[in-house]
Amino acid sequence: MTKVHKDIDSAEYHLWTDVLHACALSEQANNAWDRSSYVRWTIITAWTVLEMLFRKSLENERIGYNFKRDVNETIDNLGLPKVNWGEKGWQLVLELKEKRKIYVHTKLEQEDLFLDSQIARRYVDGVRESIKLVHTLVSKPIPEWVYLEQDEGWDEGNDLGVNMIIERQGARMEDPSSLIISFVYKGKEYITEVLPEHSDYEKVALEIVNLTSLAITTIRVSQGGKVVWEKHLRTRGSF
Repeated sequence: MTKVHKDIDSAEYHLWTDVLHACALSEQANNAWDRSSYVRWTIITAWTVLEMLFRKSLENERIGYNFKRDVNETIDNLGLPKVNWGEKGWQLVLELKEKRKIYVHTKLEQEDLFLDSQIARRYVDGVRESIKLVHTLVSKPIPEWVYLEQDEGWDEGNDLGVNMIIERQGARMEDPSSLIISFVYKGKEYITEVLPEHSDYEKVALEIVNLTSLAITTIRVSQGGKVVWEKHLRTRGSF
């Protein structure tokens, strides 16, 4: 899977990983009761992410209960072309809203409470398309993490395996002026990059955070044995 930018300080990103986690659990559940619980978790949380990103992209925190009306009024206030809710993409948004309503507000017969995992997967795909749709409408960049199709936070053991240290632009680890970037994973610290003095170490460190699939808990930069910058992380699987 192509690496994408993971905004670990974004509530929407954290909830999206919840969605992917719940969807994966629905596909792995061994009984109908657990599977159905995970499907409902997927649907309820995915719709929450959709609403949050509609509010953010349309710059209106009031979008919510009267969703269609709120979106119409907001788009009109922004001077954008009116939405045709009969078009395939916008029709999908309404279908997603209705499906979420069924599982949250409707009294269902017992047989309708036991759900197939494909319902969760299709719902996630639909929410992803709806998020892309609204960002395209307002000409704003689509968050890269929306393209994630699986949660990368599963616990896969304690061993990192081979750890490669990259020395950039002639920088050497033994030079006290060099900037040493390291991260903490499963309680152990690993050096990953060595930069020349005066490098933009914060930018490089954050790029490492965004690109890694490891559940690291800390990323830090040291120089001459002293920590000059540090960021603590709370990603899925790191605690």
